[in-house]
Amino acid sequence: MSVLAQPRRGRVLVSRTVAAAQVQSRSRSMVLLLLVALPMFGQSFHYLIDVGPLYYLSKGWPLLTAPLAVYALFREQMPWRTFYVFLLAYVLGLTPLLAMIYFPVGFADAFATTAKTLPFLYYFSALGFLLLARPAPDELRRVMIGLGIASFVVMLLLWLTIPSDMYRADPAESKLFLYEKERGNRIFMPMFFGLIFVFYLARRAFMRREIWAFVAMIACFALLVMIYKQRTVIGAAALVIGFIALRATSGWFRTVLLLAGVIAGLIAMALIFGPYLQRLEAMFGASLDIREVSVRTAADFIANNYLALIFGAGSVTRISDNNLQTILGNAHFFLADIGWLGIIFEYGLVGASLILGAYIVALRQAATQQRNDDDPFLGALGDYVIYLLVTSAVYSLVFTPGEVATILALLVFLHRRPPGMQKQKIKPS
Repeated sequence: MSVLAQPRRGRVLVSRTVAAAQVQSRSRSMVLLLLVALPMFGQSFHYLIDVGPLYYLSKGWPLLTAPLAVYALFREQMPWRTFYVFLLAYVLGLTPLLAMIYFPVGFADAFATTAKTLPFLYYFSALGFLLLARPAPDELRRVMIGLGIASFVVMLLLWLTIPSDMYRADPAESKLFLYEKERGNRIFMPMFFGLIFVFYLARRAFMRREIWAFVAMIACFALLVMIYKQRTVIGAAALVIGFIALRATSGWFRTVLLLAGVIAGLIAMALIFGPYLQRLEAMFGASLDIREVSVRTAADFIANNYLALIFGAGSVTRISDNNLQTILGNAHFFLADIGWLGIIFEYGLVGASLILGAYIVALRQAATQQRNDDDPFLGALGDYVIYLLVTSAVYSLVFTPGEVATILALLVFLHRRPPGMQKQKIKPS
């Protein structure tokens, strides 16, 4: 009996060793796959002309991953499917047709404008990717947080190593290393993962009272102020963190925190805007005049076309011979510069409501899951949607729509937890 038992134990040990090696190999492959795919779905390189191959890959990513969208659409049951189908049909189908009606442009010019809204497809394609790859929730969380940490580490390393002559005043030459007279050199780092990481730290700092998370959050903000220098982003992120802190506190501590936030906000505004108060007219006067003319031009157009107000008039690419500047007689007319009015001009009140709805359903999905799972990572995903809505006062919601679509896909995937998502356990043979 003992002679027969010994080989059996040996086979079990060998089997366990092989299984452990297979799991480790799969985990490494999965992490690598996520590191490649997630930044593309998050549109991290969508406007970063400095990294040519990744920039062009990002532009083509919606079409390259379209088969994944088809798989998710027809093979899986998912929430919000009908809403997203209707949204995509509107912005990718109806809006270009309206542009051909209102403006003297052909099929190619009208449909080229859908490039900016194609990333709405990422709800289906990112979800299809996740359902096929089946990463464990912990793997997905670690990669997302790791990319957030990497955003700040890489930004700091670039700041310390890139010489001053690499920075450009013309955004057409560089979208990463920028120089402005008022702010000096700055690095416009993609911050999709970075800000999700900041909100994750804020939730751990205020809701779980973890000192290390508070220190790390302050360090990230210091890098944003010193290197990133994008006032709208920093202000919106600070506002979201303020909401997190208020929700996590009560009583006298909430009052103290609120007063401290107001004082800190006033000091920050003084530090940021104080040196430029005497130059505000020189800095913003011409820009405000241009925006005022653009607003008036858009308002006059839709006021005289009630159907355009309801359903939108579409748009035309800037590289077209007949672009909006020449058609409307305003050389400085840009839809992206006039916020929600620009969205209403292009998509109408119906389309603007659908686009806003994409952000609301992501926020609702995050809130629903937070009630069942008090996970700071899930909360941070919802916080980023709030941040996007806050910045919509300045930035267009169709500038990077792949971000909110990817966040919704992540939330739905983590909520579903299909077979194979849980941590893999090695079973004895």
